[in-house]
Amino acid sequence: MTKNQVHEWHEQIDSRTKRYIRGYWDSRSWRFSILDKELQAWVPVDNPSLELWQSLRDVIWRKYQRKRLPFKYVERLDALIVEMGGTVAEEEEYGGGERNKG
Repeated sequence: MTKNQVHEWHEQIDSRTKRYIRGYWDSRSWRFSILDKELQAWVPVDNPSLELWQSLRDVIWRKYQRKRLPFKYVERLDALIVEMGGTVAEEEEYGGGERNKG
């Protein structure tokens, strides 16, 4: 991966509240932060859950589909998720067709 990357997304908690999440690659490892409306600041996540990793993988997957990132980033996250005991959906693994080498 490039030296530094920031990927942000949000999750709907209820009809009025969103939680913003940031995945930050610092050339060695991933770091996560969460921004809640009440906190008004980014709070680091010390031990990210498997669901958080899978959410990041989904963001990276969608960026890969739009040809904004190479497939190797998806593969690296897949390996991390499997190592943690999670699974990756087969249909998302290769998108049901040929992948680009971008």
